[in-house]
Amino acid sequence: MSYQGTRAREADDESTRVFAVSKVRLAAQGQVSHVLWAEVNSRTDHDVSTLAVAPVADVIDAMHGGARVAATFPRQGGRRPERFFVVTQHEDGTEAIVLNGAPSPGRELRDIDALDGVAKAPAAPPVKAARAGRRQAQTFAVSSVELDADGRVVAVRWGRVDTLKNAWAGDEHVARVGEVVLALRAGHAVFALFPSAQGHLPERRFVAVDYDDGRQAIVLDGPATHEREIHDMDRLGTGSVR
Repeated sequence: MSYQGTRAREADDESTRVFAVSKVRLAAQGQVSHVLWAEVNSRTDHDVSTLAVAPVADVIDAMHGGARVAATFPRQGGRRPERFFVVTQHEDGTEAIVLNGAPSPGRELRDIDALDGVAKAPAAPPVKAARAGRRQAQTFAVSSVELDADGRVVAVRWGRVDTLKNAWAGDEHVARVGEVVLALRAGHAVFALFPSAQGHLPERRFVAVDYDDGRQAIVLDGPATHEREIHDMDRLGTGSVR
């Protein structure tokens, strides 16, 4: 089986830093260009750093470095982080942030308070510490999946790949989807391999998502693509991993 591709996203444990975005500035294309944010204690929702304006590049860098970044929406009684951002990549290779999950009335980018005035990067952005100790990103490929009754991935057969040699860098193994989520949140790239006349090709990549009930999962990045969805991948046998 061949592998082709490159690209990259970190470990979600109790040490993961969380930032809350209270205001955004949108560019002409509707994408976030700057944010007003602060680091928060995920258990108390209290700020643990001062509010600061930062370009979206700093937000993306923090997310690649392991931070989780949530949007807060104005409402009576104060604010709480209600939807998390994920990093998405355009066809030209540029990256942006979008809100995770399905559209939610009253909880979209346009519903976040607008950031007015000239954006100035603070002298010490709150994400600097998140960059420290960042490990080199690796690339993984998923050759087959196990799905639950709702069509969500619960297990994968995957392995690390050498993108320069276009070959597996080690043996494939079966793992729970939680391992893939951790790899994505650790800044690693994970691609889906689809069967074709030329063998298995990595034509789409995975991103980690959070559901409202607290579950974490993986989905294919970008809009729906004919014959390039999760159900088009090779399948593992049910109960392949315990």
